[in-house]
Amino acid sequence: MGIINPQEAAKTIEEKGWTLIPGVYAEEFIEKVKKDYFDNKHIFLDIQKKKHMNSRSHDVGFHTITVCKSHLELFEPNKTSEIISEYLGGPYVLNTMSISELVPNTDIYTLSIHRDIRSFQGASKLWLLSVIMLTDSTIENGATWILEKDKNTVDKPDEEYFFNNAVRIEAKKGDVVLFDGNLWHSSGENNSGESRTIMTPVYSRPFIKQQLDYPRAFGPDFDKSCSEHMTQLLGYNARTPKSLNEFYQKDAEDRFYKPNQG
Repeated sequence: MGIINPQEAAKTIEEKGWTLIPGVYAEEFIEKVKKDYFDNKHIFLDIQKKKHMNSRSHDVGFHTITVCKSHLELFEPNKTSEIISEYLGGPYVLNTMSISELVPNTDIYTLSIHRDIRSFQGASKLWLLSVIMLTDSTIENGATWILEKDKNTVDKPDEEYFFNNAVRIEAKKGDVVLFDGNLWHSSGENNSGESRTIMTPVYSRPFIKQQLDYPRAFGPDFDKSCSEHMTQLLGYNARTPKSLNEFYQKDAEDRFYKPNQG
């Protein structure tokens, strides 16, 4: 596929609810990202065990960028960046993210019909979900089911309606799928002999609260070593002041919540 037209890709998402962007990441880089996660997976598992978390989340690691620094590189400008901005109509932030493994013959919450966004917003373009393929995604290993926009429902559909109307999204390692946060979707059953691994970043307009306070997690000065794009993505341009002294700022560039954030 040649040059991606952000306007056309955004229009495709508007019309059917999703689009596939092939070859966003090189295979060598994807392998680096996976190794970084699996080398540190015990950190996420230890916290889950300590917190007595439901076993259905044991193959999911949330906010991996706070532990696996190579994962930050996934969010530097790439083929999807302008599409996300075009679709959301301006600046956006990383609202949340996770890595999930669909292991054969195991139970995980992504097998349930669900929306990652709890509040249905109708036509509002507030959220955009993405799926970064860390392995090939096929029918055999559990490619995602998704209800396209014309078949989507406000209330959670029953299984008969969902599986009779949903489509499967097959993709290659390094591809990225972008889809409307209002769409119902589900992992498929993994009937292969190996795990299917994906990363699922969720992007939102900056005025929506992030699920993890990334500026606080990385520190108040981390943005000084970041690109302008990464500063925006992590939410440094849409922070909440914690005191009157921080709130009152004469110059726009010194404000915690910048003027162009919506």
